[in-house]
Amino acid sequence: MHRWLALAGAIALAGCGIQNTVVDEGRIREATEAHFGSPRFPLDIGPVVISGDHAIADWTQGDFGGRALFERGSYGWMLLLCSGDSIRHAANLKRAGVPDFNAGYIADQLAKAEAALPSERLARMKRFVGTATDHENYIKTLGNDQ
Repeated sequence: MHRWLALAGAIALAGCGIQNTVVDEGRIREATEAHFGSPRFPLDIGPVVISGDHAIADWTQGDFGGRALFERGSYGWMLLLCSGDSIRHAANLKRAGVPDFNAGYIADQLAKAEAALPSERLARMKRFVGTATDHENYIKTLGNDQ
């Protein structure tokens, strides 16, 4: 009997380290909203694709949009960079520090998820030209309307 209780306890504790993608997706959406959200200009966030400690969240805001690359750290999900279409490719994800397997998985799953999006929404995300790694400075260059 004691062996079964010990085994059940070990299994329960092992489950504590399993990542919960539903919780993670919610936290990534919250982080995206915190970085880009504005009462005047609501965000449309998604799809969100997670693999390991990295994730991409698509977002649009009015006539503009982009993709945010996040990394899970000691204090939760942190924004690494924002980009347009270029970050959709596994090679560019790898250059940004995403491990090979995760980069390939994110690129594949993002392509599948974005295939269901309206073309006008994809066009808004494509308007994000280049890559912004210093988000706070980038927002300042857009003006005070944000």
